[in-house]
Amino acid sequence: MNTVCGAMLSLTIAIGGLGCSAQEVAVPFRQIERSEQLSSSLKMPGNEIAGSLSSSSSSQGVVPAEPSAEGFVRVYPVQAPRTLDSRFCLLNGLHLGMAVFDVAMTQRCIADHSCREGNPIMPSSLAGQLGVNFALVSYSSFVSYKLKKRGSNLWWISPAIGAAAHGVGAATGLANQ
Repeated sequence: MNTVCGAMLSLTIAIGGLGCSAQEVAVPFRQIERSEQLSSSLKMPGNEIAGSLSSSSSSQGVVPAEPSAEGFVRVYPVQAPRTLDSRFCLLNGLHLGMAVFDVAMTQRCIADHSCREGNPIMPSSLAGQLGVNFALVSYSSFVSYKLKKRGSNLWWISPAIGAAAHGVGAATGLANQ
């Protein structure tokens, strides 16, 4: 069993490392060669440098350099959209709340002997059900976070399906009281 857990952990780490977006970022400055001499005077970049910056890096979301009156080049930082915003927290919190409510209603129904767990691979104990549901909610939130961080508009599907499924389970538990 430990070999299987280790293999699953290694696979998860490897897949997460492949999706690292830092490997795709272009460096917006020119590196200085060892053979070049540094001068003590500041020079304003020519139009050909500013033109090449604006044409090559506008597709990557980098603001082109703007020369100032003092001779320095001002580069404004680009504001990336926030990943952990109120919509993300609300939807994933709803998924977590519905999972806990589903487990509570299932346990109450099992204690009254009026129903049983419908999922054959789900444990019937409280700790087992909470453990499995917390793992599923955590994985769903992780997938949702990665999708939203990459700018996908489909980030909300995983927590919405989970909240709806747990909502049906909680409604079934309420109906069988």
